[in-house]
Amino acid sequence: MCAAPADPTFFLPAATVAEAVARIFSLTGASESGRRGEKRAILALRDALTLEVEVAKTNVHMARRIADELGVEWRPSYEILNRVNLDGLNALLEGATEAYHQDSLRRLAGQRPPKLGGPEWGAFEPSQSKIEAVNRISALTGSGPEWLGPGSKEHKRVLVNLASGLAPHLDTGLSKTKLGAALAAEFHAPWSDECESTGQTISLAGLNTILAGAERRLGRLGDARAMLLGSPEEEGKALAAALLDAWRAAPHPSGGKRVVWDARTCIQWMLDQGVSEGPNQNEWQGFYWESRGRAVLNSAFTPNPSPPRTRYGNTSFDYSLRYVWDLKAHTEAWHYPVSGKTLKGQDVAPLNDQESMDACIKEQGLGFLMVGGVGVSDEDDSFVEWHRDFKLRQGVKSRPSNSGRSRQRKAAFEPAHVEAFYFHNLAALEAAKAAGTVTGFQQGKQAPDEEGGEGRTRRPKYNLSVPKARGSMLAVARFDWPWKN
Repeated sequence: MCAAPADPTFFLPAATVAEAVARIFSLTGASESGRRGEKRAILALRDALTLEVEVAKTNVHMARRIADELGVEWRPSYEILNRVNLDGLNALLEGATEAYHQDSLRRLAGQRPPKLGGPEWGAFEPSQSKIEAVNRISALTGSGPEWLGPGSKEHKRVLVNLASGLAPHLDTGLSKTKLGAALAAEFHAPWSDECESTGQTISLAGLNTILAGAERRLGRLGDARAMLLGSPEEEGKALAAALLDAWRAAPHPSGGKRVVWDARTCIQWMLDQGVSEGPNQNEWQGFYWESRGRAVLNSAFTPNPSPPRTRYGNTSFDYSLRYVWDLKAHTEAWHYPVSGKTLKGQDVAPLNDQESMDACIKEQGLGFLMVGGVGVSDEDDSFVEWHRDFKLRQGVKSRPSNSGRSRQRKAAFEPAHVEAFYFHNLAALEAAKAAGTVTGFQQGKQAPDEEGGEGRTRRPKYNLSVPKARGSMLAVARFDWPWKN
């Protein structure tokens, strides 16, 4: 096998090790049960390429064999002792992505329930996650996008809608697990104990079993999964729901449940994951949202065999399934823990440079997946002192400010909700400009390299007025984390 290099306008390198691993699992269809990591991802590629390489061999040894099979040039810089670094994983990912697009990468049966191993189920492509499964089930009856409840629980309505459409004689008053078993029996799909979880919950194996039976009933076994979300609105709602579900709410001293991103923890995570720029940035929460969010989405949805273009000029947008999306973080308020004050933040959120956005929207449309929340101010400067020391340990010197003043820093960020906005075409963009929902602005210059110097000029960007966008045709979805003060 020799996979030609992926087109850089379509292939987006993984930003983190976690994202690279997630994408390799999605490409190969490998199971994510147990610990995920570099070794398991390399083994998944080995198995998908049917290579005979012993598990005892080092990651580097296996990676070289896989690269050779994929026709990928392997470089010494991809290795750190016996481990493969992020650049090496991206080299393998690029070759595997091209093989996937050429339909020359064997899909593994990692998420296929064992009882669906017969030839009559051979065409079935199992879902990689519960969020993908419930959306595929819902799409069969045109019931609209679905999301998961607290604890990643599927809503009973997914099964009720399916029964109403394909088996109206079934009693939808049954418990969720009993209704799932009844649907499986109706579709002659094998139901077993592994299809159920504790707390009246259906497992991924159970959802895949119901999905396989329903697809076969409709003559749609093996349909392309990336096409299951037909419109940007449907896709945006499913993606936003997957992002919200990925962060679990933790108990909070106030008595509610709250998600809190601690700056030090998030920055260290990005460093460990190989994120090159984010750990050293003041607006670390945006890089963290983008880095983790991309891994979440790539893990939740099986990749599109024919993806849309994601790179325009110098800008690579963060994610695509059937449509193109970029991830943004917006600080809607500031909390000052020492004084106890909470103040309103900016209404506007910076988007991308105007040239790249115009080009993408003109060609195919463009969406944004935005996390909004509260920035926790570094009132006592303890975080900024830690961050400066952190950067020095990485060999990065803090640059002086163009204004001579230090910007307000966030010691933490508390996300409140995920929203999706979508520009269908240039007419939608122009209408948003006319309404004042989108405005242009010239970014400030980059920080100078030396004290007294002048930073480089940056390209003009667009701003999005989030309150106005919520009341406009741009709004696609909103999901709130279930926390309270």
